[in-house]
Amino acid sequence: MKELKTNPRAVLAGIRNALGVPALLLFAAMTGFGSFAQEQGLSLYMSLLSTIMIWGLPGQVVHVELYGMGAPLIAVVLGVAGANARFMPMTLSMMPVFDKSPHNRKWNYFLAHLISINTWTEMLTKGPEIRADRRMAYFLGFSFTCMTAGIMGVLQGYILFESMPQTVSLCFVFLVPIYFGLIMSNTVHPPYLFAFVLGLFLDRQCIY
Repeated sequence: MKELKTNPRAVLAGIRNALGVPALLLFAAMTGFGSFAQEQGLSLYMSLLSTIMIWGLPGQVVHVELYGMGAPLIAVVLGVAGANARFMPMTLSMMPVFDKSPHNRKWNYFLAHLISINTWTEMLTKGPEIRADRRMAYFLGFSFTCMTAGIMGVLQGYILFESMPQTVSLCFVFLVPIYFGLIMSNTVHPPYLFAFVLGLFLDRQCIY
């Protein structure tokens, strides 16, 4: 990657690289979520807040489903936490990328909230190519672009709910895991490939 001499350039590089498949993917997936949230009776405000605060599609779907069932708050919290538990190993594996970054370590809690499949993959593959003192700026540019695309997708899906077939909205929601599977299946790192194959095997066992 071209050397990023300043933080603004790093932010712009992150935005530019996100404005492609990552942003389009999240826009489409969150369009499906917005339609689903409207169907379950969530207000637009709650749908957008769920996206910003949870920022994990499985957790957001659990939140909407439990809310629609009238489940108690503690059940919603535990359900969302369980669905998003996958972010724990993702965060632990990505934080070393920022080890040599000069930012205050307290900001890592904020950075962890912005992690998604797209940002995790991006930083593990391109993070080592970026100067340590520019990685945080690049990450913020990339992740905020992805989140903005997701929020716009929720807004679109919510508004277009009545004119969008349910099958189409569900297909949009499943774009994220499909995209993640394609990324992992093409990886050259044996541990990541092993994790992908093991996940497929365990998933099939749970189904049957």
